[in-house]
Amino acid sequence: MIRCLIADDSKIMRMLLRKIVENFGFMVSEAEDGEDILEQCVSFQPDLIISDWNLPLIDGIDVLYKIRADRKIKQPRFMFCSYITETAIIRQALDGGADDFIMRPFDEDIIASKLAILGLL
Repeated sequence: MIRCLIADDSKIMRMLLRKIVENFGFMVSEAEDGEDILEQCVSFQPDLIISDWNLPLIDGIDVLYKIRADRKIKQPRFMFCSYITETAIIRQALDGGADDFIMRPFDEDIIASKLAILGLL
């Protein structure tokens, strides 16, 4: 079973993404901030992280950099899901090691197509 960590400071956004990925049969855990993501990379060992860019304590991009730099951590697929539409920021995410970037608003079909591209569906 694919383990997915959903990280967003919005409980509603976490609930929406949880419902979608659980419909695909994924096991889901949630994080409210960047520090929680890093802790769960060790305890939950996700195969996929879907994270907002703007998170409390540690921004999503900094979390991504920390994960990619730490070879002791299982290297999960990492997708941002954000309202950000600036191409420079999306490029920064992809150049920094993100596997994809989902712009909000989104629906289940968009998530499914992104997961299929990553070979997770």
